Amino acid sequence: MNGASSAKRSAKVFLYDEMRFHSEEAPVEEAIGQIGRSGVIWISIDGGLDCELMSLIGAKVGIDPGEMSSVIAFSRGRARMEDLGDTAFLVWSTANRTDGSMDPQPSYYLLGPNYMISVQEGEDHYAEVVDRLRNEGSRLRKSGPGFLLYSILNATAEEFFDRMEELSDSIGELEDLIISDSNHGVLVEIGRMRGRIGFMWRTIWPLREASASLAERPTSVMGESDRAYFSELFSSFDLLLHEIDSLDQIIPQLIDLYESSTTRQLNQIVKVLTLFSVLFAPLTLMVGIYSMNFENIPGQDHPLGYSFLMFFMLIVSALMLLYFYRKGWLGSRERG
Repeated sequence: MNGASSAKRSAKVFLYDEMRFHSEEAPVEEAIGQIGRSGVIWISIDGGLDCELMSLIGAKVGIDPGEMSSVIAFSRGRARMEDLGDTAFLVWSTANRTDGSMDPQPSYYLLGPNYMISVQEGEDHYAEVVDRLRNEGSRLRKSGPGFLLYSILNATAEEFFDRMEELSDSIGELEDLIISDSNHGVLVEIGRMRGRIGFMWRTIWPLREASASLAERPTSVMGESDRAYFSELFSSFDLLLHEIDSLDQIIPQLIDLYESSTTRQLNQIVKVLTLFSVLFAPLTLMVGIYSMNFENIPGQDHPLGYSFLMFFMLIVSALMLLYFYRKGWLGSRERG
């Protein structure tokens, strides 16, 4: 991923242990050079992971930049964990917090014996984690970089839960819209909703698999306690997938509701047209009779014949409307 030149970028450095916490901002090269200091060091770099940055990191921790490039290329933008000997390299996805869209943002984590390097778009994902680091009595301060990585990934899981809640609310609003106004635009929106659910599933599934790798694959930089935490992370993403499946099962129900609502509206239209047809049937009959070319038609020569005919047609129409109303066919009362 391309980003600004690494020489011009800065990084946030967090150095901590159970008794102390120190944070500062430094140029990327200087920040990476601090790896190896006593305590746990976390280097957070905002922006993309470009070739120059991979070279800087690789030169410091003894990793071939080509290995990181291969992992990124092989992941094709999806979550993936790779054990690189003394380090673990993780490709991850975080929810987009800038516009609330479903599009995930890539993030990268390099975990070593006493350090972690994170590269991401936007650092607001980690605000809660940093606050916990400032707390002297927090578990983070007493743990190694493995638990730090878990805390960060767990925060991203919470963000995806928020996205799922928003998606669920959108489905509820769409259901109300279908009931009130089932036009063609609603069907298009149902299709978009299905696409969003499918996209979310394709994003969460690799995160679940990567969490399983962190929990099950032994590495030199994570202990048994760390893998236990990642098992909890796996459970969180597994729960997310179940929620996505539940939402996906609602889509056919929305389509059925749309078809039912459309059919109901069509039946209402046909009902109105049928009522008008029945209403005008006797009037058409009378008009047809008096339009025949016979010389002797009752009332034809009467001076008030036309008025009587119009009045009679009006009475017939009124009686029929009253009958329709009493039957409930006009929708004014329950059908008797």
